[in-house]
Amino acid sequence: MPRPLRELDLPYGVPRTPAEAFAMVVRERRLELGLTQSDIEDEQSFDRSYISKLELAKRVPDLKAIFHIAGKLRLPPHELVRRVEDRLTT
Repeated sequence: MPRPLRELDLPYGVPRTPAEAFAMVVRERRLELGLTQSDIEDEQSFDRSYISKLELAKRVPDLKAIFHIAGKLRLPPHELVRRVEDRLTT
């Protein structure tokens, strides 16, 4: 049985940093596609705990992670980054 989602604790739901915006975008897209954090993990580099930390804005993704996660979320990397930028400016 999956564990309940831990909410990203943001005041008023507004991201203040790129890491918070990235967390929100990744989680929303993952849930939209019906994926689990385990579906995004990679045996070599990204385990579920790393994805969890990204979604809680406790880690900042590097370029390799952005490309990997974008692929798993069925988005081109530039679209993932654009969504993060949009989240920061709205």
